[in-house]
Amino acid sequence: MIKYFTIILFLIFTNNNGYVGKFSYTEKSKLDWSDFRGKPDESSAFDSAVNTGITYQWSYGKDKGDIELNYQVDSFCYPSMSWVKRGQMSDYLLSHEQLHFDISELHARIMRKRLKEYKSGKNIRRDLNKMYKLVERMRINMQERYDEETDHSKNKEAQKKWEKKVETLMWYYRDFKE
Repeated sequence: MIKYFTIILFLIFTNNNGYVGKFSYTEKSKLDWSDFRGKPDESSAFDSAVNTGITYQWSYGKDKGDIELNYQVDSFCYPSMSWVKRGQMSDYLLSHEQLHFDISELHARIMRKRLKEYKSGKNIRRDLNKMYKLVERMRINMQERYDEETDHSKNKEAQKKWEKKVETLMWYYRDFKE
């Protein structure tokens, strides 16, 4: 009986509806269509959607009166929340979705840079939350601008401009990969 219960729990938590798996940009920076495991939104005007984001953790200690900030920032892709409609898998569309993932990684690098440069204030928790909210707002705004300017990948000239823009910014923040 316990064996069957364990198998049922395993099936519940590994299907696309219950378990939200993720992988970081460090683990896998290039998307492929197998990373789009969610159920397509057939009512959507779009052919695909990738779900990405950034997270951070931090702690601090004091060493000889100085505050030492320890942190980890990651960008993630959530495959069970990413989807593509049947018959719409193309290299071009995948490269559009890839840039969404790259934009999240870019903002993870921006956050790492800001954390590295942070000079502790009176309320570290408030300062870091404020910093994260600002970077997250920047990330969301850039994601939305990207989709608006490329018309969700339909404007190929704008898509090329965005690819170059993100490539340049990723190079600029190259020292903050980890």
